[in-house]
Amino acid sequence: MSHIYRHWIVAITIVCGSVSYAWTQERLVEIYLIRHPETDPASGDSRTIYLNETGRKRAALLVPTLAGVRVSHLLASHTVRTHEALEDVARSRSLPIVQLPQPGTTWKGQLVNDEMSRREPIDPIAEALLKLSPGSVAVVALNSENIYAVINRLGVPVAAAGESCAIGQRCVPCLNNTCFPPVFDRLWYIALRAGKPEPVVFVELRYGAGWTSDRPGG
Repeated sequence: MSHIYRHWIVAITIVCGSVSYAWTQERLVEIYLIRHPETDPASGDSRTIYLNETGRKRAALLVPTLAGVRVSHLLASHTVRTHEALEDVARSRSLPIVQLPQPGTTWKGQLVNDEMSRREPIDPIAEALLKLSPGSVAVVALNSENIYAVINRLGVPVAAAGESCAIGQRCVPCLNNTCFPPVFDRLWYIALRAGKPEPVVFVELRYGAGWTSDRPGG
């Protein structure tokens, strides 16, 4: 079996077994969150950061990884690299990518572009996810600075100071990127009742296993 799918299939088996009863009772909101894949540093006068070749290959792997998932919404932070992370999925599903805050607009008195703090999407992304209707399935691309905070806003608690989160434990280790591992292969699955930040299921998965990079970037 290809290494691309092995972790995914095992995890989906666990997820489906965990929430099958809940699905028979009500329609949940399902959310898949990823950090953008590998990047190249900004160059020249531009501070825009793009996916590199490895990152583009990983982003392409989201298409087969999510092949059996009915996706209704694609959300990303305001950065170019999170938009690029979902472009292959968007083309394959004919779905728009909604970026929050929206690039080119004004947010809290600032022009929204790659130079804006990656903390700014926390509130709008979390609020948008909590407004999804029952039965919605969202794929969300975020940055290391905001992904744990968004997961926390969806009801996953943060670990106590000085403690970490073991695999399978329902928590995030911190609310910023000070504890974020230098990896790009994590995928988090959350199932919750519409509008209620109280996850029925929270699972940390991996996708595209085998692609590695030591490049920094948030």
